[in-house]
Amino acid sequence: MSTAYHPQSDGETERVNQELEVYLRLYCGNNPESWVDRLPDLEFCHNTREHSAQKMSPFRMMMGYEPHGIPSVLPRTNVPSVETRLSELQKIRDEALAMHELARQHMAERIRKGSPHFAKGQKVWLDTKNLNIRYPTRKMAPKREGPFVIEEPIGPVDYRLTLPRGWRIHPVFHASLLSPYKEMEIHGLNDTRPPPDLIEEHEEYEVEAILNHRQRYGRTQYLVKWKGYASAENSWEPEANLTNAKGLLGEYKRR
Repeated sequence: MSTAYHPQSDGETERVNQELEVYLRLYCGNNPESWVDRLPDLEFCHNTREHSAQKMSPFRMMMGYEPHGIPSVLPRTNVPSVETRLSELQKIRDEALAMHELARQHMAERIRKGSPHFAKGQKVWLDTKNLNIRYPTRKMAPKREGPFVIEEPIGPVDYRLTLPRGWRIHPVFHASLLSPYKEMEIHGLNDTRPPPDLIEEHEEYEVEAILNHRQRYGRTQYLVKWKGYASAENSWEPEANLTNAKGLLGEYKRR
């Protein structure tokens, strides 16, 4: 039993909750409002995975066997919509399993690691839990921002970072909020910040996704994720500023 507002006293529950949050953040990505629709897939995947404490899945503990979400062999039908739907369900289930496993690996890695130490000039990720990020759903917001360069160590556990000019915050952070940046060839560079295109002598930035909308002074504004830029630089834009993203805007309106 855990006490109210003190989830640390129930470590098992807190760890599961963190794993589920990581899964949703990875899986929902640029469409954080879809997390409710993803919960059934998440719940099924979680209950079919072997848990470290019991060495078996929750389904097996409750029912004595592992239920199959979608049969591996199905009779073919002459209804195209059925075939399409089954294919979509299988794809969603496979993606959910992959994201669940990735979330589990992330949690295991965090537990194995202790307090990190960094050197001047090293690139690091910054934990966003204390940052005011413009994102429609806080729990679906990116867990980390960056990478940022260590400008200099300040004492044994504090570090000064080189932050974007638009960030009006103190640039010194505790080591517990930082994690090492690893550049992997398979993923390419992170946050490369591509230069804007010049269209009729005006700078144009590419829109990666439209995340949310709101009403301000009788006009609709859209929360825009810019391609190649960190989520902390998402911005609210009027529709007039999205003339080069009509496809994404139309897709967002149809949701």
